[in-house]
Amino acid sequence: MLALLAGRALADEPKVLIFSSYATERPSEEIRKMEPFRKAIEQGLRERGQDLRVEVRIFPTYEEGVHAIVRGEVDFSRLGPASYVIAKQRNPDVNLLAVEAHDGKKDFSGLIVVAKDSSIQSLADLRGKRFAFGDPTSTTGRYLAQAELAKAGITAKDLASYEYLGRHDKVVFAVASGTHDAGASNEGTVQKYAAERGLRELARFPSPTQAWVARSGLDTNVAAALRSTLLSMTGPALDYLDRNGFLPADDSNYDELRKGIEAARGFGG
Repeated sequence: MLALLAGRALADEPKVLIFSSYATERPSEEIRKMEPFRKAIEQGLRERGQDLRVEVRIFPTYEEGVHAIVRGEVDFSRLGPASYVIAKQRNPDVNLLAVEAHDGKKDFSGLIVVAKDSSIQSLADLRGKRFAFGDPTSTTGRYLAQAELAKAGITAKDLASYEYLGRHDKVVFAVASGTHDAGASNEGTVQKYAAERGLRELARFPSPTQAWVARSGLDTNVAAALRSTLLSMTGPALDYLDRNGFLPADDSNYDELRKGIEAARGFGG
């Protein structure tokens, strides 16, 4: 009887969906902040007839996150905008579920920043300076920032040096500490540290918001439940994202970014 009950309990265990994201801060901090959100996803799925347990994986680099969703190693992911474009190129069957809402819109700002007391007043002044980028596949921390530099006539060879530091917080810390003269990050990270670290905005540029995608081949009912859960989510669970919800998405929302990625080639980095 005990064996039968144990077997029944095991059979009744909810199946697992693996969710992945990328680290914008320390992975341990990401997981701590994400817990209410993870629970809200599970509850939303149950309410839609999908008794599934959600497990979280945080990848240290954007590329690892892209690789996992493209290869179907995870079930659904939060991807940076450029990471979504890259993932869609590698596997056209990944399924766009929703995009994050930033003040009710499908875009937000990337920034190039300098120290508050820096003599740098324009992008042209960056010639001969040291620049900090984020992850090599970051939207605001690399591609769109390099597109802005290229438009201003600044290429890789015009800089004294440049470096890819990974997370956005590492970029702003590098500029604040003086190891780099300027850096590219997203608006949220800059706002979080600007006053405390003495940073000043040098340039601003638009970016589409983050994409939430399901792997190719995920059960259509599960994907529909995930989409519905995201689009209806409100309240404290959203604190993890620092966003006010989700919006319906279409692949065309990322067409301007595709142009920006192409324009970034002019930087030469």
